[in-house]
Amino acid sequence: MESAAENSGDVSFLGLVFLVCMVALMWSLQRRFALIPLMITTCYMPLGQMFVVGGLHFQFFRILLLVSWCRVWLRHEAGGLRVSSLDKIFIWWLLVTLVLGSFTQPSVFSERFLNRCGEVFNAAGTYFLVRCWILNPDELIDLVRVMAWVIVPLALSMIVEKFTSRNVFSVFGGVPEITFARDGKLRCQGAFRHPILAGTYGATLFPLFVGLWFQRGRSKRPAIIGACSAVIVTIAAASSGAVLALMGEVVAMGLWSMRFHMRRIRWVAVLLLVMLAIVMSAPVWYVFAKLSEIAGGEGWYRSYLIDMAVNHFGQWWLVGTTYTANWAPGGEVVAANPGNMDILNQYVAEGLAGGIVKLLLFVAMIVICFKTIGRFTRRQDSLPASHRRFFWSLGVCLFGHCLSFFSVVYFDQIVVMWYWLLASISMLALWGATPSQDSAAAASGIEANPRSLSKNLHDEFA
Repeated sequence: MESAAENSGDVSFLGLVFLVCMVALMWSLQRRFALIPLMITTCYMPLGQMFVVGGLHFQFFRILLLVSWCRVWLRHEAGGLRVSSLDKIFIWWLLVTLVLGSFTQPSVFSERFLNRCGEVFNAAGTYFLVRCWILNPDELIDLVRVMAWVIVPLALSMIVEKFTSRNVFSVFGGVPEITFARDGKLRCQGAFRHPILAGTYGATLFPLFVGLWFQRGRSKRPAIIGACSAVIVTIAAASSGAVLALMGEVVAMGLWSMRFHMRRIRWVAVLLLVMLAIVMSAPVWYVFAKLSEIAGGEGWYRSYLIDMAVNHFGQWWLVGTTYTANWAPGGEVVAANPGNMDILNQYVAEGLAGGIVKLLLFVAMIVICFKTIGRFTRRQDSLPASHRRFFWSLGVCLFGHCLSFFSVVYFDQIVVMWYWLLASISMLALWGATPSQDSAAAASGIEANPRSLSKNLHDEFA
């Protein structure tokens, strides 16, 4: 799933104007809105726009991260940052990514180390920037409210792409001008490097926009517009993995009334998997192959990939590996990288990039996030019901990412959305640990009233 982005390093005049506007906007906005330019860049700027300095690639979202951290340092915006248990696991994951990931290919250790440094920079830069700038749920809700409007032009552009087979974002480079088709269906991708990633972007934002519907103030309109736009993006991408993730999220949103019985539901799911393992002649992960017979896509390949990862456990468990050509069915490998088959599974990719330790830390972060969300949604104290519904939508968003991880590896700017979600849930854990929600809001210098925050947001962009 490599693209032309790897070989594109020219910055167009239009791209440069975009970057200058985003930097100026980020620098001028109030702290709680300063993430908006990064979100806009994630949505609309392909990785083809970048500066190459000494062999290092500085895509636009990386440049924004650098400028953002300059702002944090100059304005002392990290002074009140506290460390949660999720933060600690995340830091360990970063260290394993950097250290063990660099040893996966000892013959080119320095090159591999630089590559891992880039991944760590993306992850740490985004995650802790969110932790510095988003301090309570009201600020998070306001940001999602803005994102509901941000996604609208993307949906419109993908409608145009669907009917014309031309990608308007190709002017920036990094994405093809002519939209490719599979089984007679155009697979639109917008500014993302693959249609699966574009569809995943829309699918994973959908539950957050649904969560807006239950908030006070002027949230109904952005909730409807954002949710509809997210569905359009998902469908236009023609990705079975993204569609299945969206369907799973719809089911998960409907389980709100069952939130006090999630432990039983999880055990039922485990029992169903055990029953499938008993009745199926193939390993249980070949259920993806069965699903693809209904929804289409490459379900068999994804099942086969998991099978190969299990069968070749000894090859990657210690520090990972950069060679999987011996796994490839029929010897089919990636044309741009003959040493590997196409890895379409984030969980497998985690193991290949740092061994079993990296994979376990990745899973541990997800488990902690689900536990945090579950604790908040079951609370019966003074926490507003609207907030509990939004926290549930965060959990559904996390669930959507977990489903998507079985069908794609996050290898472009969509990683920003994943780290943003993790950091937002970490913020909730610390916010919920404070003695008083109102005092926590007061300590950050903002009002806890959602109506007041909505008015501030309107004033900011008026």
